[in-house]
Amino acid sequence: MPRRRKSDLPSVKRRTRTGCQTCRQRKIKCDEDKPTCGQCRLKCLPCVTAVSLKWEEEYQVKGLAFGRARAWTKDPVKGASPISSSPASDDIATWCHVPHVYAYSFVNATVGALQEFTTLDYDAQSSLVSIDQGGTPPGTEGNVDDASKAASLSSWLSKSRLVRSQQQSQILPSLGLLPQLRNPDASLLLSYYLEHICPMTMPTRVSTSPFATLLVPFSITTSSLALDALLALAACHRSRSNPAYTAMGLQLSDRALRNLRSKLSHDDPREVANSSETLVVMMLLCLFEIVKECDKRWVVHLKGARDLIRIRRNTAGASNQRQPADSLVLFCQRFFAYHDVIGRTACGEDTIFETDFWTSSAKECDAWLGCSPELVSILSETNELSRRRRANPAIASLDHFKSAAALLGQRLASLEQKVWNLEDTILATSAELKRLAAELYLHCALYGATPSTPYVTEHIGRILPLVSRLLAHQVVAGLSWPLFVAAVELDPHQDVLWFPEEGGMAENARPFVLYALHQLSGSMVNVSRTRSVIEKVWQARELHDWAQTPAEEGQNDWEQFVAPLCGNMSLG
Repeated sequence: MPRRRKSDLPSVKRRTRTGCQTCRQRKIKCDEDKPTCGQCRLKCLPCVTAVSLKWEEEYQVKGLAFGRARAWTKDPVKGASPISSSPASDDIATWCHVPHVYAYSFVNATVGALQEFTTLDYDAQSSLVSIDQGGTPPGTEGNVDDASKAASLSSWLSKSRLVRSQQQSQILPSLGLLPQLRNPDASLLLSYYLEHICPMTMPTRVSTSPFATLLVPFSITTSSLALDALLALAACHRSRSNPAYTAMGLQLSDRALRNLRSKLSHDDPREVANSSETLVVMMLLCLFEIVKECDKRWVVHLKGARDLIRIRRNTAGASNQRQPADSLVLFCQRFFAYHDVIGRTACGEDTIFETDFWTSSAKECDAWLGCSPELVSILSETNELSRRRRANPAIASLDHFKSAAALLGQRLASLEQKVWNLEDTILATSAELKRLAAELYLHCALYGATPSTPYVTEHIGRILPLVSRLLAHQVVAGLSWPLFVAAVELDPHQDVLWFPEEGGMAENARPFVLYALHQLSGSMVNVSRTRSVIEKVWQARELHDWAQTPAEEGQNDWEQFVAPLCGNMSLG
């Protein structure tokens, strides 16, 4: 029988939790000497004194006892079995929604972008030169190597990649659509234009595109020059997915441009202006420049078309063209005027085409416009009012300015855009989407609304579900401008939550904007330029110090952050 311990002796510590991990694994007592305990020093073993953290909730979820809990309990039932009535895991932890991250989900901020914000000139005229898609200052194009150009956001390739690869498999071309197109590449490009490009120019599947019904017959039967420009546009768009067509697109556009320049130089100006071929070629070359780089070159075609249309209007009495030619000319004029209106909403520049191109009472939706001409007329008047306010901020407090702005807002709110085909729900959705975007733009440009304004947040929450609905129907025409207006007005400190129409969890606005831009990458819009401007606006808002760099007197939020970055930008 063991002897009883004396009461004056200290109690023996039989267990310890501060020993080294090596002794714990060997299941021997550690004397806890530092830096190396006696057992590890005797056996020449590494003495590891790591601390491991354990959480009680994890043990409860697994139904295990935490630490020494219930190890010395007097209740044999509780001590023998683990926890039997552990709470459900959903009551303990709430799992956060982890979004899917794709390649297009990243927004990069470079040193060059930060330097642009510090040296950005907010004057409208100088912004056309200081802001370029590749960020290249004027006069330094020759100093930029091909590698830096290829690394830019532009989808256009550098000169070193213009040569067609000789290692491609030789596939026999299909039979040509037309016998006169002896070049098999020309036949393939024409087929690509009809099957891929024309459907992307319409926000509806019910009506056919005028790019197919008007331009193709005219180019094939009447004008070889227009056919070259049409094939150049097809090759330029095809080169986004197949770089082998890049050189062909440049050759075709160069030939069309040289022939057009020769025609403008040697022929009679009135005959050139009255010729439908001139407007058609300029429209196709304008689209070519938008798809290619979306820089100031497409504006050159826009201004040239304006001068030709003025001459044509002055000599309208001597014109005796047939009705199909009149429809073709009307479509070309509307194309240039529409791109002028939509482009000026972003940059706020002077008007190129007058407002008389649009009928203020035409409420019937145009299938190509994706809205009614009256909506475009309201946008044109809003642009002009915004330009006058920017030139003289003091007029914003005058009664006639307030009444004009209120009248435009009332016209937008009560606008009913008629769609005669009741089955064409996509066209009705597109028209409503552009009306909401026009209301948002009007409040930002005329009333100085900011991303934190509740009206802006509410309209963005209504715009994004409509964009999502159209993308679900594989519609890409007419989405770039509403998406741009909503994207540049997102609050940098609190992302907008919007709810999809089909139900489900709320989604953040910024990831959806990047997703929508990725879906539009195959459209006729230069998405690289559009995304670049949106990213710069986001970064400018996030890096802006409101305390040290306040806005200029009379300058609203749109004029401060959006307009300086949007020179020569096409959103049509």
